[in-house]
Amino acid sequence: MNDYLLMIAGSDIDSFYQIEEFPEASEVTMAQPLGKKVGGCVLNVAAVSASKGINTKVLDYLKENDEDTELLINTLKDKNIDVSNIQYGKEVVNGSCLIMKCKDEKCIYVIEPKRPFFTVDSQLGELLNNAPFIYSLMHTIMISFEDEKPILAAKKAGAKMIFDGSSQYNNPKEIEMLLQLADGLFINTKAYKVLCEKAGFDVKDRLLGNGALFVCITDGSNGAYCYTKNEKLYQKAYKVEVVDSTGAGDSFAGCFLACLSLGMEIRECLKYASLSGAYCCKGLGGMSASVPLETLELFLKEQNGKK
Repeated sequence: MNDYLLMIAGSDIDSFYQIEEFPEASEVTMAQPLGKKVGGCVLNVAAVSASKGINTKVLDYLKENDEDTELLINTLKDKNIDVSNIQYGKEVVNGSCLIMKCKDEKCIYVIEPKRPFFTVDSQLGELLNNAPFIYSLMHTIMISFEDEKPILAAKKAGAKMIFDGSSQYNNPKEIEMLLQLADGLFINTKAYKVLCEKAGFDVKDRLLGNGALFVCITDGSNGAYCYTKNEKLYQKAYKVEVVDSTGAGDSFAGCFLACLSLGMEIRECLKYASLSGAYCCKGLGGMSASVPLETLELFLKEQNGKK
């Protein structure tokens, strides 16, 4: 098994609210608080990976002496995630996320963190260069490092760079760097359409042509496709009674990466990832699927028993 997965994060606190209906412009609606959960897609991925026994480290920049930071750190420790590489600052504004739930739909407002670039010393350089896998969003990479040299050095040293594809790609540099760096990509169909429109070509073909290991395109209840250089694999979505779909895609990615680290074939990684995405929807918050593989095996037996 590989030594560790390194997650470069933009951590946040997810605040959940229930509303009766989505308002039109200038309208007012009442929101009932449902509680807070530690979130951020990279942290969700980290929690799911760590729950499979993978040594998972998080690199982030958080506000020091802050209540939300304390909640973040304690939650990550409870999930067996290594937080020793997180940096802190007085002027940092932690990210947050407002999730408005209405019946089976939700609207998500992401408040971006405000923070300085990471201090890249010899210790951080070693952490990056020795990581078998590095997972992040391209946008997070862009706001975390003053330039791309540390990430390019890590890739040259052998780190496999895996990205969540969610971004608006308003900065053309994001697409340029994604094509240059990505060894793997997780992205939903809507975001993939935006990415291809902004790029002007089919991104998966370019990535796989550049040597990427895989491109996974998820489509909720319609299932997921995983493309490799030689295969196009499809995995159906497992049906559950949805409590909250927040983090389902992150749970998919986290389980896929964990299985890949454990040496499983891509087809097996895809099956467990789909199980993890469905399992996440059974609970509130993006870390609901941070359970051992044995739990997913039992969940699969339940699914097969419904046929």
